[in-house]
Amino acid sequence: MASDPIKILIVDDDEEVLIALERLLESEGYNTATAWSRIDAIALLEKSQFDLLLVDEFLEGRDAEPLIVELHLKQPQAFQLLLHTGKSQKRRTTPHRVCKWEHAEMKAAIRQYLAA
Repeated sequence: MASDPIKILIVDDDEEVLIALERLLESEGYNTATAWSRIDAIALLEKSQFDLLLVDEFLEGRDAEPLIVELHLKQPQAFQLLLHTGKSQKRRTTPHRVCKWEHAEMKAAIRQYLAA
């Protein structure tokens, strides 16, 4: 890992998810920022560069696909992981999906990305 910590943006409208993922990832040595909404996520991307974007697949009751496209346009170098609940079977444009409640799976996906 580089001398600067990996910066991860977590986008979810569920406070429990944001807190749990922030604690999990910071305990692994990552630098995190959280966004509760689409507007917050875009504002944070305009202020800072991120290495990884974790985005809830249904944000504010809507499909996050348009947001994912917009985030990619703003920071194309940032790797994206789409957070799902384990219930959704819909395929998204991003092939990188992980269950937000499966923390071991999430850490493994992040490690795999960093090793690439």
